[in-house]
Amino acid sequence: MTENPSSFSSLPLLPGQNEPPPAHESRPVDQEVVLEEKEKKNVDSFLRLSWYCARILFLSEFILFGAAGNFVFLVYAGAAPKSVECVGDNITIADICKIPLKERSSFNCTLQPHYEFRSLNVEFEYFCEEAATVKSAISFQMLGVLVGTLFWGHFADAKGRKLALIICFTAAMLLSVVNAAVNSLFTFTVVRTVQAFFNGGALIVYGVYMLEHLPRKHRFLISSLIAWSPNYILFTLLAWFSGDWRTCQLVIVAVSLPAFPAFFFVYESPRWLIQKGRIDEARVVLEKMQAIDGVSQTKREEMQAMIEEEHQKAIDREQRAKSYNVTHLFRHAEMAIVTTILSLGVLLTSLISYGLIFNLETLSGSLFLNSIFLGMLRWSLNIVTGIADFKIKRAGRKAVHTIGQGVVALGLVMLAWTHYNGKSEGMSEVMRISTLLSAAFISQTQISKGMLAMEYFPTVIRNSAVSFKTVFSRIGAVLAPQIFLLPIPFLPYAILAALALVDTIAFLVFVPETKGRPLPESMPENKNNKLTTNSIPSESPQV
Repeated sequence: MTENPSSFSSLPLLPGQNEPPPAHESRPVDQEVVLEEKEKKNVDSFLRLSWYCARILFLSEFILFGAAGNFVFLVYAGAAPKSVECVGDNITIADICKIPLKERSSFNCTLQPHYEFRSLNVEFEYFCEEAATVKSAISFQMLGVLVGTLFWGHFADAKGRKLALIICFTAAMLLSVVNAAVNSLFTFTVVRTVQAFFNGGALIVYGVYMLEHLPRKHRFLISSLIAWSPNYILFTLLAWFSGDWRTCQLVIVAVSLPAFPAFFFVYESPRWLIQKGRIDEARVVLEKMQAIDGVSQTKREEMQAMIEEEHQKAIDREQRAKSYNVTHLFRHAEMAIVTTILSLGVLLTSLISYGLIFNLETLSGSLFLNSIFLGMLRWSLNIVTGIADFKIKRAGRKAVHTIGQGVVALGLVMLAWTHYNGKSEGMSEVMRISTLLSAAFISQTQISKGMLAMEYFPTVIRNSAVSFKTVFSRIGAVLAPQIFLLPIPFLPYAILAALALVDTIAFLVFVPETKGRPLPESMPENKNNKLTTNSIPSESPQV
């Protein structure tokens, strides 16, 4: 499952965030000019990790838990029972699902499912092959997430972050309550698909809203703390406490309730207000933020000058961006290759991540313990990767991706081999470890792809590139529940392993390293359908 930090890494550059000039525009400057530039104020100059930021983080955590919890909820709501015992007058079969379908009709017995969590499968009696019906319902719900992500992302840009969050979060929670009362899988799917439309919006908008309030130097750290992995662990504990899908759905709503009063204590993003030309409102919000933080009031003239300058920058970027669209991602040879590799790679990582997570119930051991182990492992990897990125200059996007995807490919090869040789039962622990490692390391490939996309594409088409990539990610989420329903057990793992290997090589060979490179502003010149190296980052110099 997609980590929250990775979602941050794929967000468009925020208004007011100063961007270094591309390599071809850099020029020597004297000491006085450098000092003058350092003294210039921007929105970041008025952001502090203090009391108002604490309000934003409080709200963000409960929104994330509610939205991500409704997503992870499907892991448990769609979990098939561990076994289905068949008990009759003269016969007892430990697991009838292991008996060929044609032979089952000859047994006159009562089915008794054994499970850790009372899922939809258990309540509505979707056993054995019929469990695929529940997986298909999950795929249909992912379409709601896809549409919601695109619609609410645009709505938040046009009407405001806070308004979009209030609408999406309120609707998602209300529909969650309705969902807990449905009496069929069909009704569940319909309600959840509409709920997913709003839930997908809450997930995409909350990340932008929180990031726009964080001081620049604290963004990665905070993004690692308020993230999917720790909430995944928390949700697993609550799912274990709930015991069944109806109670679990209501528990998600109950735990998320503090977000509603928190909305009254936060304001609209000042960055968004500046971008929209609502200068007076932006000034008032910034002054209120400083008052809450106990900071002495900044001179109105200084703040007004900063706001006007940042607004003009936003206008300039918007005017330049209007001349470009998604088609420009494919008008230069190198950029077209990178766009294709990133987009297909994101689809693949989404397939692997969601496919493995939505099938955790098939592993040996407890579903809850496996989920906790997975959450802890992913969170640990995020922290280690973050430290390595900060401390080790050679630990770039390509190195992290190669290591992460390499481990994933090996894990999938091991899973394919065990199924191919019919040793899936005798090597249950090997399969368990391989699955958990693959599901954990895939998060690192997602993060590296997101970061590289942000750093590679020029500002004028960065939004288009991120949106294009997000569509492929959501398509992967739609297809993921179906990939492991193929009739040949080893085939899904073998296909994904081969694709992971191809993606690793393509990313390593054709995608340039971007760590430490200046963000490109403009499109490169088209010469003989080849990219120049002036605007697009190339390999980082060895340090």
